[in-house]
Amino acid sequence: MHEISIFIESTWRGPARRDGVAMWLVECKRGERLDTRQGFVHVKEGTETQGNLMAMINAFHILKKPCKALVFTKCSHILISMQQEWPKEWQENGWIAAKGKPVKNAELWKMLIEKGKRHTYTLKDDHHEYENIMQSDLRKELESWKNTEP
Repeated sequence: MHEISIFIESTWRGPARRDGVAMWLVECKRGERLDTRQGFVHVKEGTETQGNLMAMINAFHILKKPCKALVFTKCSHILISMQQEWPKEWQENGWIAAKGKPVKNAELWKMLIEKGKRHTYTLKDDHHEYENIMQSDLRKELESWKNTEP
């Protein structure tokens, strides 16, 4: 099983709904060679959770073989949800949360479960070597995106 790292960064902080961009970067070591692939997710009036879930889904989507992944994200809702295994509970309860209300972003959580099921992965909220460059790229991408909107 290939060992990879997935890095997720976004322009959101906290639950506020606004336009934003999330970025994913997949790092894979192949012998002495280090390969990376990356992409952006643009979301109008979205939240940090939505953007980060979409970025994780896109990162898992490019993986052609089962992998062991270390996923870096700062989204506390995703980190806590996964650590507490809430998505598994939500799925078993028909996507109803503990308080009896529908799970927010259920479709994204379902997609993440589907895309991630072939892989073994662990989430971390540590700083990483791509953090500064990704944040710089995100600022540029957000500005470029805003300038192309009608």
